Amino acid sequence: MPLVMAAGLSVGLLGLVVLFTMNSQARFLLLFFVNACLLVVKPRFFGEIDLAVVGSLVAVLAAALAVKFNGSSQVQTTDYFRTRAKLSTSQFALIGFAGLAFISTLANAQPLMVLLPWLNGAILTLFVSRTAPSGLPSFTLVRRTVLVAGLVTVAYDLLLLGSGKAMNVGPFNAGRFLGSVGDYELLAEYYGALILIAITAAFFDPSRRWQMLAGILLVPSSLVLIATESRGPIVILCVITPLLVGMSALLFRESAGRIFRISVAAAVAIAASIGALAATPLFERLMSTQLGGSVDSTLNRAGVWDYFTQLPEFVRLGPAGNGFEYPYESIGTYPHSLYLWLLWSGGWVGLAFFVVFVCLELGKLTRGVVTRSSASLSAAAVLAFVLTDEIKIEAARNSATVSFLWFVIAMAVLARREQRES
Repeated sequence: MPLVMAAGLSVGLLGLVVLFTMNSQARFLLLFFVNACLLVVKPRFFGEIDLAVVGSLVAVLAAALAVKFNGSSQVQTTDYFRTRAKLSTSQFALIGFAGLAFISTLANAQPLMVLLPWLNGAILTLFVSRTAPSGLPSFTLVRRTVLVAGLVTVAYDLLLLGSGKAMNVGPFNAGRFLGSVGDYELLAEYYGALILIAITAAFFDPSRRWQMLAGILLVPSSLVLIATESRGPIVILCVITPLLVGMSALLFRESAGRIFRISVAAAVAIAASIGALAATPLFERLMSTQLGGSVDSTLNRAGVWDYFTQLPEFVRLGPAGNGFEYPYESIGTYPHSLYLWLLWSGGWVGLAFFVVFVCLELGKLTRGVVTRSSASLSAAAVLAFVLTDEIKIEAARNSATVSFLWFVIAMAVLARREQRES
């Protein structure tokens, strides 16, 4: 064990040295890649510490310090936080959320280690929002980085799927694909977001090679999504994708021809596959969806939401919540909603900070869409998909999916920064 720890420490130090030698844009690309790929980095725990998330957090902090070595090994510190001395409202809400999470966890005598994935994501997002424009990579470069990360994750999940591993074998929902993340609903959310990112790359990336790579990635990502048998992400995709296609063709008429060809090809592929899809358990689940009732019954959450909101700890909830260490063993279930989870953990104050932050960012992206920013449209579609799906599931179950949630938010902030500077 000491030998393994020494080897891990040596690799970590080597990684930091390499990180310090990178320029700012390369650091950001590495950070986005790492946080998009955490699903397939099986958590290596040291006690209660997820070393995969710790590594990402250390990399974020090191990049934020912007320390680099020049040729003479003299340490130079570059200030990347030159954009504005004054915090914007969204930045204040982000810092308020992180501070409230810290206070709530301490007040409930919980270990601060549970905050690592949340701090990792919040610091990365703040770093993106405060870095000078010259130190940021373009949205196109980040999206390409995500496509490469997506190839890694989908290859790993296809390997699991082909070998029959990572399938749910319990009495409830047996046969559904759990994948690298160990949860079929969160895995479906990841691949739904990846599909939207690939679609926007096929529409807007200036390179034909990257357009083709995005198109190739759509097929295996869709296969994994179908294997999860999760209705929510597919229904949301069926709503957001036509809106994305229509707005893309309307606002970016120079790309309308390519958008039309891609849309027709996708429609033909879906039509040709409808027979095979009809034979899958997913099709049966989609047909059993109860429409016309209340939101909770339509989402198949009526029972769990009613049970969760009547718990004594929820009824007596204070303004700062119960802390970010969720007691699954004593409760026996998750709330099945990120917003209920945040209300439980951070109280109404923590939930308010988070909702205000994401709503402000979505609002700014909407203004970018009006001014014909393809990055804003792309990021808004992905962020809207994830935030909508989180109504019925919580990324908070898993440190990797918490990191992915913040990764999507950080991408949105980057797109918003790019539209402002353009």
